[in-house]
Amino acid sequence: MTYYLLANPNSGAGKGARTFEILIPYLEKNNYDYRLFKTNAPGEEGDLVKQILELKVAEDHLVIIGGDGTISLVINELPEEEAFSYIPSGSGNDFARSLNLILDPIESFEAARSGMNHEIFIMNYQSKGLNGYALNNIGIGLDAAIVQAANEGKLKQFLNKLKLGSFSYILTALHVLITKKAFPSLIEIENQQISLEKTFLMTFTKHPYFGGGVKISPEASNQNADIHLVEYSKHSLFRTFSLIPSVLRGTHLKHPLFLHRVNPDFSVELAESQPVQIDGEIHHLAAGDRLSISTEKRMIVY
Repeated sequence: MTYYLLANPNSGAGKGARTFEILIPYLEKNNYDYRLFKTNAPGEEGDLVKQILELKVAEDHLVIIGGDGTISLVINELPEEEAFSYIPSGSGNDFARSLNLILDPIESFEAARSGMNHEIFIMNYQSKGLNGYALNNIGIGLDAAIVQAANEGKLKQFLNKLKLGSFSYILTALHVLITKKAFPSLIEIENQQISLEKTFLMTFTKHPYFGGGVKISPEASNQNADIHLVEYSKHSLFRTFSLIPSVLRGTHLKHPLFLHRVNPDFSVELAESQPVQIDGEIHHLAAGDRLSISTEKRMIVY
């Protein structure tokens, strides 16, 4: 058996590089056959997946090393029937947290080497301008603006150096909460339409976590086919800020100002173009472009 390691050295402010620097000597010491494929620039994961699939045979094992963005890009190029393992090496590691994956590189590899197949569900999204797969969340409005600001700002880079990268989302949120404007949206679920005039936050998620550990929907699970929708319409700053402690505690869905729906299929249409974050990567959904979201099975070994 050959272990095909697909690694992003830059994930988690260099944590990816440190992870395989620890792992490679261990593999060589134990005479494990491996091949290392490293990204040199953002977005190369897809091309590396294609190279690996041309080389590997059925008994070989694909191991992904990186953060949430890395594994999301891999999943978008990986065939549905192709199982994989994952060694978390990001700053947020929300996907790993959702499955209680081991963070230590060597222990994580051994769990993958001797582990069992686990069936998970991911999101498949389709529109005229957007299509692909998401492991974690699809967010429109506030959370997309937070991710965009956090990823582009210097704060995340600074906090990553202090190993506090997950806090950048929380701190950036305080600024975006004040500046982000509401927008009209139309949600369809099981032939029921929900019209919202002042949408502020809209997140579709497959597991509880967002932004490095915030529980956006505590009961969500990627081990079933349900997608959780969490929506919050814009209210006064005082009311919005008063809800932040409950969001951080994961108790906010008990509040009547939050819309929470659970279903395997959703569609949403916006009256205005808005940024969309998909597993932490920023895209845009055009006005009138209906986005359909459903689920698909995948297999992870740990």
